[in-house]
Amino acid sequence: MVKKSIWVEIGKRLLIAMPMGGAGIDIISLVSKLNYSERDLDRQVEEAMGALNKSSELISQLEVTLEGRAAKLQRLKSEYERVSRLSEVTAAQGEAVTKTLENVLGKNQRRERWIAFVISLIAGLIIFVLGVFMSDWIQKLPNLINREEVSIEI
Repeated sequence: MVKKSIWVEIGKRLLIAMPMGGAGIDIISLVSKLNYSERDLDRQVEEAMGALNKSSELISQLEVTLEGRAAKLQRLKSEYERVSRLSEVTAAQGEAVTKTLENVLGKNQRRERWIAFVISLIAGLIIFVLGVFMSDWIQKLPNLINREEVSIEI
């Protein structure tokens, strides 16, 4: 870059020394400005191309990521639908089982209560009858126990 600017300065000085050199300097400055603007434009185009390439790569990566997430979302939706169908069936079956058990337990509970009442009544009657018939023997039992103890001591 330094060598180029030296040669440009030398060229300018030579043009000034030539007849009609002032017009030559103007032409050279216009050409150099044109070259500079052309290089600047080329640089801007290259920067824009680089930015577009980066944007394109980023969009491709985002597209792949979104496609993956969409696939995961679709799998989650299908799994949710499957589980919700299972829960509906399970709830209906559970409700039917609950009603059946309530019916069976409710009917059996009444029956069991009557059976328990009858058993308790019979057991009470047996104990009452035994108590009536054995009351005399039970009243004599302490005397019998004391006699046996006395007889053992002798």
